[in-house]
Amino acid sequence: MTAMADDATRLEGGCLCGRLRYRLERVKSAYWCHCTLCRRASGSAALPWVSVAREDFAFTAGTPAIFESSPGVARSFCGTCGSPIVFDMARESDVDITIGTLDAPDRVTPTHHIWAASALHMADDLGSGVPRHEGERPDEG
Repeated sequence: MTAMADDATRLEGGCLCGRLRYRLERVKSAYWCHCTLCRRASGSAALPWVSVAREDFAFTAGTPAIFESSPGVARSFCGTCGSPIVFDMARESDVDITIGTLDAPDRVTPTHHIWAASALHMADDLGSGVPRHEGERPDEG
């Protein structure tokens, strides 16, 4: 099972303000994380990540700020706009990149969930069955 939507292996992305840019190659997996730390770091009910080998990821512009969220775990983010980019567990050979910061996030589809025991009830269906509006709010008419 592949997380990539097509055969291309290189993806690029960056933070909200554009100060940080990165590229990655050869996606290994993609998943939703429901742990408390990812929820707090992102301000979201769950955070989608893509995993790549450490050597297949590089920042191409800017230098990230780094926060050690727990022993041996570094979270890289933009020090200007705050966009979370990388989860790096020193003991692992892979790094994880936030899917939402990819230039083409729809090219990657999460295939599983982790830390589901910590999931918020609102994230059970990740919004299925809830009305969806094309813009900011429903038409007032």
